[in-house]
Amino acid sequence: MTSHPLNPIVQQSTSKTAETPVAVLGTLAEFHREPIPYDLDALVRLVAQIQPDLLCLDMTPEQWRGRDFGGLPPEYQSALLPLAHQTDIVVVAVAGEHPPAEADGPGWRGKVIHFLRGRLALLQRGTNGAEAINQGFPHLAANVIYGMAEWLAGQDTIDAWKAHTDHLIQAVRAAAQHDPGARMLVVVNVRHCHHIRRELKKYPEIRVVNFQDL
Repeated sequence: MTSHPLNPIVQQSTSKTAETPVAVLGTLAEFHREPIPYDLDALVRLVAQIQPDLLCLDMTPEQWRGRDFGGLPPEYQSALLPLAHQTDIVVVAVAGEHPPAEADGPGWRGKVIHFLRGRLALLQRGTNGAEAINQGFPHLAANVIYGMAEWLAGQDTIDAWKAHTDHLIQAVRAAAQHDPGARMLVVVNVRHCHHIRRELKKYPEIRVVNFQDL
């Protein structure tokens, strides 16, 4: 498993860079621990076929340096990190801190949030595999459901998740600047995908592509 020299966000190249292709692949990580089928082998085959130069994951540099993978979701712990260990794929840890707590709330808000998370679980059951959750209605629906749950939980939750996503975006950009032209695959919870793609498109040195085209 190869370590990346970049300390995300802190070190950034100031030289002109080549256009860097970046694809974002979403998962529904928190539901992999429930009795819901999810084909991790298919995820491994997909990423192995793409064979990115850099694999950006929502984990902290401290987790990466300490090989502290125990609290990571199964698609990292049981699929992508072992794949990187066996190949030339370089892992880049792009999280500044651990993800915020999931949306929750008192009274009727909490009940609605619980209902919405149940819809996410149903969505996961109907989209067994990474490719399915990254296309069409399931991809859009998951993003909308996460947004609704955060809105119901309140501004603190909205701000916390926005800050986490913003850090991911800037860390991915820093990695692109550090290794211009590298083929980069970002694998994160589907809640981040639309935001990361939209923001990365603002940077001329980055070309956002579909994961099938990376």
